[in-house]
Amino acid sequence: MGTLSQALLAIADALGLRDTAVEARPRQRRPDEPPILLVKAKVHDVLRRGVPVNRLEPGPAMQTARAVFADGSVALVRSVPPGHLMEAAVACLRTRVTARPADPSDEGDIVFTWRRGQVLVELIGPDQPD
Repeated sequence: MGTLSQALLAIADALGLRDTAVEARPRQRRPDEPPILLVKAKVHDVLRRGVPVNRLEPGPAMQTARAVFADGSVALVRSVPPGHLMEAAVACLRTRVTARPADPSDEGDIVFTWRRGQVLVELIGPDQPD
């Protein structure tokens, strides 16, 4: 019976149907990990220059995306709270999306802003092949 339950949970995870309230909390990243420091430095430069977000592409994991900036810079991101990246992806297709640093009191790192909305996102790390 346990094997069947595990198989059903694995299928639900793969399809994204598992209840998020029951899922284990994601591993907390340390803010001093070298990959995240590199991405933060690169994205800080992009934000300083006011480079817009060209598009959001699906990331290598559930609820993640590749944020592709107009200068070709790419970073893996997820929205805070999860589930709001689709709004930003649609906004990238319809209008200009800009990025700015998040307030220190916010849980995320960057705010994607467009004419009728905004999404708080967290930097996950550098882009990597799927």
